Amino acid sequence: MKIKQRILDIISSDEYIPSDFTELSSYLNIDRKDNKIFNKVINELQKDNKILIDKNSKIIPLSQPKAFTGVIQGSGSDFCYFIPDNKDLDDVFIPKKDLNGAIHKDKVLVTITVDKKPNRSPEGKVLQIISRENTKLVGTFDEAKGYGFVILDDKKYGFDVFVKSGNKNGAKNNDKVIVKLTKTSGKNKNPEGVIVEILGQKDDPGVDIYSIAKTFNLPYEFPKKVKSQALEIPQKVEKSEKKSRIDFRDLFTVTIDGEDAKDFDDAISISKKDNNYILYVHIADVSHYVKKNTALDREAFRRGTSVYMLDRVIPMLPFELSNGICSLNPNKDRLALTVKMEISPTGKTLDYKFYESIIRSDYRLVYKDVSNFLENIDDPYSDDELKENLLLMKELYEILSERRKQRGSIDFDFPETKIILDDKSRVIDVKKSERRIGNRLIEEFMLITNETVASHFGYLDRPFIYRVHEEPDNEKVETFRRILSNFGYHLKGKNLYSKDYQSILKELDGKPEKQLLSSLLLRSMQKAEYSENPNIHFGLASMFYTHFTSPIRRYPDLFIHRIVKNFINHKPDTNNEKEFMKYLKDIAKQCSATERRAEEAEREAIDMKCSEYMQSHINDEFEGVISSLTKFGIFVQLDNTIEGLVQFQSMTDDYYIFDENNYTVYGERTKKSYNIGQKVRIRVINSDKEKRQIDFELIDK
Repeated sequence: MKIKQRILDIISSDEYIPSDFTELSSYLNIDRKDNKIFNKVINELQKDNKILIDKNSKIIPLSQPKAFTGVIQGSGSDFCYFIPDNKDLDDVFIPKKDLNGAIHKDKVLVTITVDKKPNRSPEGKVLQIISRENTKLVGTFDEAKGYGFVILDDKKYGFDVFVKSGNKNGAKNNDKVIVKLTKTSGKNKNPEGVIVEILGQKDDPGVDIYSIAKTFNLPYEFPKKVKSQALEIPQKVEKSEKKSRIDFRDLFTVTIDGEDAKDFDDAISISKKDNNYILYVHIADVSHYVKKNTALDREAFRRGTSVYMLDRVIPMLPFELSNGICSLNPNKDRLALTVKMEISPTGKTLDYKFYESIIRSDYRLVYKDVSNFLENIDDPYSDDELKENLLLMKELYEILSERRKQRGSIDFDFPETKIILDDKSRVIDVKKSERRIGNRLIEEFMLITNETVASHFGYLDRPFIYRVHEEPDNEKVETFRRILSNFGYHLKGKNLYSKDYQSILKELDGKPEKQLLSSLLLRSMQKAEYSENPNIHFGLASMFYTHFTSPIRRYPDLFIHRIVKNFINHKPDTNNEKEFMKYLKDIAKQCSATERRAEEAEREAIDMKCSEYMQSHINDEFEGVISSLTKFGIFVQLDNTIEGLVQFQSMTDDYYIFDENNYTVYGERTKKSYNIGQKVRIRVINSDKEKRQIDFELIDK
């Protein structure tokens, strides 16, 4: 009998008691020298979803009907949802009584108890907690005589943590703390914990943002070994490198970034050859300084990405690299990887080449000044060569942008929120973030560079990491079709392409419902992620795409640089392609996960500061636009992008109903209706920074 089947027969029997690797290998009389092979078999069974290994390292069969692995997502109430690992399955409703001690973010095994019904999710219960994402949680300590509670920042957990007197460890009332869970499964009792770290008083400057970083387990400090390696890196380019690289220091080169940017990982040079454009995109050669499998590399992989938390950055790389030798600062020699592209007047890339280079940026430009110049608002520059180059960049930008639109690339133009803080991390103002021609120009040049690099390796069929964006989910598309039709728009054809979405966005230009329908369109689409397998980027209408242009702040870009350099130098990436593909899969998975974590943390910081800002505007009145409708109320967005909720219970002139089919809210008696895009006047009645919740009430004009 084959070993796999023998293992499955044993663990599926009624007599089997969950055992760990050592216990099971002993039971099967596996020789010690064969443990490596046995371990491989166990791993294969786990990948095939035949077994799971729980938090106590016990091996458990996955033979129960309708049993699935996934993650618990809390609701902040007496129930949770189960998000299956298998993306083809529906989310599952889990009542509190069937959680069996599982909490928000736990990896669990769930069985289905009630099948899906029309307009109702399937129901289930937790069979086993496989692993706990985090036992250390962030919250505010509420002290009482002889004990206390930690009111958790993340309300999705749906509970406060009880802390005995002996477990307070010096925490005082209103301290932001980290509490370690010690007990979660007591019936009708709060989970218990011990305070392991005090972050400061909750109203101390910066503690709120620091708490978010801790909530998302963002690594604030670099380990000593990483710091030590960073300090050893010279802050000047070595003479030997100047000799061995292509010298582009004579090219007129600029960086264009935001006013607050401290690290510059891309620079541009441009010229014309007959009617064709010669575009040089120089990207900081971070891989020269961050060698594979060093402490610096391992830490960069662990972090995955830099995280931008309003007034602070949690960088992927230490300061000596991110703001020092790797940053393409003006008038400094810097090492780069350069992609030189020859582009036709119609935007087609006719030729390209990769170089290990040395460059020297002439100017550090900012988006605002570049936009003012190119939009003929202001002329802040006295250098004629600089002006000529910027005008040439504008020409090429317009050509590339038009070509991308023609092939169906989708360009979402949501207004982003810009939070202005003072030196004590308090909100001064909230406004729309500008995305003008200076920003778009650089975005366009980075897009063509990423596509060029990805296409090269995609057609070579060499191991690589791609940025993929799969076609929209069919069920979500049908929901979107229905909502669109309520507004008089239609997606034609059964099989949809990015061009179909693009045409809808174009049709929505200038319409009041644009923001809502654009948002719903985005939700109907899959989330972009990293993959070792080539696939389309639906949103960009591109066959191959990657991330190559930001190695200071993204690990996949740094990794891709190593592959590009191996190609330039005619070196193989590996001697064992099978193992290398597994390695690529791990990198893609980690980078996708850290990207999601960063996005959630950044969004949380913005929501918190918006709530803080509106606390100083209680009873103030504003004009707004209805941005969304729900079963419990109306969301209204103000001109500064802040969104608040008008709850039906505050609308006392009638009983209001949400008509989901027609996407409208109407009064049962008066028939007064509210629709997406409708302008309304509101008064701010409450803003809770801790809950990230802003409440409005409607004012009759």
